[in-house]
Amino acid sequence: MSRVIVLGLSGPSCSGKTTIALNLLKLFPHTVIIHQDDFYKSDNQVPVDSQTGFKDWDCPAAFEMEKLVESICSVRKQLETQEIAAEVGSIRDHFASQWANPPRDVDNLLTSVTLESIRKSVLSSLGVGKTEEIPFSIILVDGILLFHDLTVTENGDMKAHPGKMCDTGLFVYARYLTLKARREARSGYATKDGLWVDPPGYFDKLVWPNFLKYNAEIIAAHLDIGLGNPNGIGACGTAAITSGDSWGGKVAVCSSDMPAEDTLRICAKYIVDEWRKRC
Repeated sequence: MSRVIVLGLSGPSCSGKTTIALNLLKLFPHTVIIHQDDFYKSDNQVPVDSQTGFKDWDCPAAFEMEKLVESICSVRKQLETQEIAAEVGSIRDHFASQWANPPRDVDNLLTSVTLESIRKSVLSSLGVGKTEEIPFSIILVDGILLFHDLTVTENGDMKAHPGKMCDTGLFVYARYLTLKARREARSGYATKDGLWVDPPGYFDKLVWPNFLKYNAEIIAAHLDIGLGNPNGIGACGTAAITSGDSWGGKVAVCSSDMPAEDTLRICAKYIVDEWRKRC
């Protein structure tokens, strides 16, 4: 039985993925986070959208997907053959993000009391007394395009699809207005070659349409992601498994429109449940 869980944490831009990932690290210390943002191509290699003339940072062709897949496989191989506690720290340091853009207030979203409460729940569910005794490690892959539709992968290149490398996945979403407000509140994004600032209308012209385009299967397969209302996606209080998509029920969805504590509890429980399936 493998003692490594490769968890893909995906969803639209500004849905809270990186915040969740960093908080999960506080609960599950044997975790290596790989940020898809670190695999963006150089600025001059990012494709330009033919209709808007904008650089398209939200399409598969903007990423070095093969390098991302190779990194996931490499880390898994290392963790499968090493003692958990001895190996995770050095690997995590190697993958310390250079370009991922977490919110500045990530450490203020949850109180230490709340985190401790969730931690105790996790430890109790696993039947251990402290986090160092958690019997598995996690490779947590964080990015906007991990479970994008197989039918719309750029150039038909299926070898470089990160979703295929994940044992399971969480698709974190939020309402259209929530995502738009979060995205437009950001002053810019660090890139390999400088700073990217969204031009006016970028969210509505590229970010939101690309989210709908590349994740159409997951959106269609989950009843709580309703797109008839222009305010978008409704809140979901559990990590509900999708069905009828190419991922065979291995991806669950949850909403970050809920309080941060509720979202984190759902994600932590999903990881614990994934481990229990193996025991």
